[in-house]
Amino acid sequence: MTEHHQFFTSYCFVISDKRHQLSMLDQWATQSGQISRSTERLAEIDEWIDWAPLYEIGRRIDKTGPQGGQPRKPVRWMIRGLFLQHLYQLSDPQLEDQLIDRLSFRRFARLPLDQKVPDFSTFWRFREALAEGGHLEDLFGEVTGQLEAKGLILKRGTVVDASIIESAGRPLSDDKCRGLEQQPSAQIDTDADSTQKGGTHYFGYKGHIGMDVGSKLIRRVSFTTASPHDSTQLENLLSGDERAIFGDKAYPSKDLKVTCRQQGIYYGILDKAYRNSPLSSSQKARNTRKRRVRRYGEHPFAAIKNRYGMATASAKTKLRNKARFIMSAICWNIERSISWAKSGSPLLPAAVT
Repeated sequence: MTEHHQFFTSYCFVISDKRHQLSMLDQWATQSGQISRSTERLAEIDEWIDWAPLYEIGRRIDKTGPQGGQPRKPVRWMIRGLFLQHLYQLSDPQLEDQLIDRLSFRRFARLPLDQKVPDFSTFWRFREALAEGGHLEDLFGEVTGQLEAKGLILKRGTVVDASIIESAGRPLSDDKCRGLEQQPSAQIDTDADSTQKGGTHYFGYKGHIGMDVGSKLIRRVSFTTASPHDSTQLENLLSGDERAIFGDKAYPSKDLKVTCRQQGIYYGILDKAYRNSPLSSSQKARNTRKRRVRRYGEHPFAAIKNRYGMATASAKTKLRNKARFIMSAICWNIERSISWAKSGSPLLPAAVT
């Protein structure tokens, strides 16, 4: 290695304490003094999260031992690569290529310039192992816990909401399903199912969230096929320390309403009209006030679908689509908490009464 290459490599991961000050690598690589928005974005995320606990979660799937076997790549590369993949909507091959081409990605992944980038199948196997072991849920819990420790989860209330995520595949005929039972295909989504909403049929899955009122951070996630009713996931989406609960007309529960009254929790589920029992004017007025808070549950879903690539469920199994949904929720929580903490914006409307 030449003296010049040694200098270049030794400074490739120098990160400035001041966001707008160039690192040694940046000074070497450009004479313009400019830093890309992508570099700024990754630097903020890098500084915002304590990564050590995330690495420990990643090490839970390390199966190397006394019997030998090929050791895994450094877990910091893999965990950080997983974040890059979902922040930038990259396939596994695209992640490999971007890590080869982009210095900002290498710097974020802590991947030295004299080291080969892991091939895309290595990232695929790592993500699969995390998903199969339930460790992506652990990553979500760890990141959410860190944000709570920063005082960013207000616990004023929870908005529960669900959104259909259509499968990239098509509904299967009964004959096709029976054929796949005999000869399974990894290229066909056999986990998704159908539901109907507003007279329209959908084939795919549902993502469910319990969002903190005020911060818009997601505290609970659930992922199902499309057919289960939204209300089946209500209990899974509550954290137990809410002062208010908001949701649309899919979540009414007489038992929950009684419990809320007994415990002094504001019941913000929209009132629902029934046959021969239309809503009164006062119920309509209450629904209007509740919607002012409930509608904010749409914001995380907009980001999950558009910014982080979950507009469709493109993977062929529920487990893999669930993994994508959870990672998208983690990315939303990180970036939302950064922007919210920086902006000093006023809180969302208080619980209506």
